[in-house]
Amino acid sequence: MTEKPSLREYLRRYAEGGIPREEMIETIAAWDFEEEIYDPLLIEPTGQDNILSLLNGAVLLGDITYEDAEEILRRKNARG
Repeated sequence: MTEKPSLREYLRRYAEGGIPREEMIETIAAWDFEEEIYDPLLIEPTGQDNILSLLNGAVLLGDITYEDAEEILRRKNARG
């Protein structure tokens, strides 16, 4: 069984300069995102790795810009 790639790891590699911006945007726009588990009784994060909300965290951490996140979502939505 093949393990899914890690969005956290991909964003980390981008932030370290290992991936060009355009490649990052195109790759994440086509990413196989998982449904986020939401449980109001959980205080701690679930640790899910391939969820769309990681983009918000990456913006807050300064790993990607707000404009990068907007462009990723624009392209993702254009794909249908």
